[in-house]
Amino acid sequence: MPEKTGIRFLLGSNTKRGFVSLFDELKDPVNYNKLYIIKGGPGSGKSSLMKRIIKDLKKQKHDMEFFHCASDPDSLDAFIDHDAKIAMTDGTAPHTTDPDFPGAYDHIINMAECWDTGKLAAGKTKIINLSNNISSCHRMATACITAAAALLDSNMQSSKPYINRDAVNKFTDEFVQKLEGCKTGNEKRRLLSAVSVGRIVFFNDTITQLASEIYVLPDKWGAVSDLILSKINHAAAFRNWERITCYCSIRTPDKIDHIIFPSKGIAITSSNEFHPAKGTSLHMLHDLMPDIPKPVEEQMSLHLDKAAELIDMACKHVKQAKILHDELEDFYIDAMVFSKVDSIYEKIKNEIAL
Repeated sequence: MPEKTGIRFLLGSNTKRGFVSLFDELKDPVNYNKLYIIKGGPGSGKSSLMKRIIKDLKKQKHDMEFFHCASDPDSLDAFIDHDAKIAMTDGTAPHTTDPDFPGAYDHIINMAECWDTGKLAAGKTKIINLSNNISSCHRMATACITAAAALLDSNMQSSKPYINRDAVNKFTDEFVQKLEGCKTGNEKRRLLSAVSVGRIVFFNDTITQLASEIYVLPDKWGAVSDLILSKINHAAAFRNWERITCYCSIRTPDKIDHIIFPSKGIAITSSNEFHPAKGTSLHMLHDLMPDIPKPVEEQMSLHLDKAAELIDMACKHVKQAKILHDELEDFYIDAMVFSKVDSIYEKIKNEIAL
């Protein structure tokens, strides 16, 4: 298995339900020492602060997970260091995170202490207008995603009667047997893809880094993968097997797209035009759905094409939101007193004993 150099996930995405957050997955007060929650506006250095701390932690070759922003995959929303037993997250909207055990486990980092509020007040009207326009872009993206998900859900329902259930049951039973001896532990809920800045982002490399044996379900309509992954997840839950369950980004938490069993080095993933599986030594699974009658398939193909158009439109709305967000960040960057940010960084560094 390749060296784990960058395990990347997402913990939130625009979905048919609006923005869905899985950021509570970062919280583990029993087994971990600290959760740092960074509060502050756009451009206040939240992602940059995390990257500075990560750079120091990487020197010690720690086991880490990185969580990227769905609306800007170049930006970080959070990370976990499994060796240092700490996590750090951007705790602002839309994934607002508040402390459960303030001071004992959760630690608030207030980047607002580094602002020149006079400069921000001078730009109030522009800041309000930009913020409202960004929200509007995300609402339009969600509307497109909701419409696309309705068409994809319809396709999934239409294709269910044609599933080769004997083949599905046979494969599922054999796959669960392969997992015998899997480490017991918690289920981790994650995302590997999202409707992002002008495109769909998909962290396929995370699967190939965590698993050397990857089973791929080529599933144009979603019904086969939905059935198989649900059955496998239920079996794993019954046996209390440790696993990483990754949802469909636009149908979180209604549909699972990928499950990774790191202790066995095994993963099973669905593959379609939105997130095609890539890698070597993939086990491609076929013959799980016989041919669908032509009139039904033609209608479903029309739905799929229209859903792809809607997802593409949603990506464009997210891209426009990013352009406006960058403009909004300029106001906050100009108002930052970066010597104060350096002091926050040094304080955290000393607490972690880097």
